Amino acid sequence: MSRFASAILLLALLWMPLSAQPVPFDICAESTTWVRPSPEVQAKIWNDGRYKDVAGNAYYWTHDFLVSDPESASIPYHMANISGLWTARTNPGECRSVGKPRRSGYEWIEIWVLLHRVVQITHDANTYTITVEQTGKGFQSVYIPRLNPRAVLRFVTPDGKELEKWDESAPPDRIQQTVPPGTPTARQNEPKTALISIQITTPTHISSNSYTGSAGGDLPKPSVLPSSSIFQ
Repeated sequence: MSRFASAILLLALLWMPLSAQPVPFDICAESTTWVRPSPEVQAKIWNDGRYKDVAGNAYYWTHDFLVSDPESASIPYHMANISGLWTARTNPGECRSVGKPRRSGYEWIEIWVLLHRVVQITHDANTYTITVEQTGKGFQSVYIPRLNPRAVLRFVTPDGKELEKWDESAPPDRIQQTVPPGTPTARQNEPKTALISIQITTPTHISSNSYTGSAGGDLPKPSVLPSSSIFQ
């Protein structure tokens, strides 16, 4: 092979996209026994005037994979109430307790994984793929280093079927949940491995029923919360 051909091959290899690379992650809080409270127990939250208009249909109540703001105290508080995590002895709010390191939303992605556990996280281009194992019980609050200002999150089955996709560049009406919330397969007790690719989206609005934060900085940071309403 000539020197010219070798140089061309080397340049091609340098420009060739890298395959998905493993990403370290930090489990800040977790439980192996928590389950979502019964409707009778969760009624304590739905009877609160702040949540009664979204009782039983809120996004955080009907989904198992949630994205939070690492810097906010109020947003995770409402997420815990709505998702049912307020009943957990250990909850993600403890990640913001005294003595815990402060996390910037521009440097970290925070996800809550309910009724599953994270097995592996990889990154390719602007996409994070999170491999999780279904447990039927428990939750994890996970911090992932942010490697892109904007990121894509896709939920796919082990055989590649896409279940859900979050894309920062997509407006809210393009974001769809293709698997109806509460389907039996999402609550089975048998361990099952699935791939989750997480999309971090820039918020365009927050429902009038949601907490909008104070001047002290509790509003969500760009590229941290889903662009659709948190009470969707």
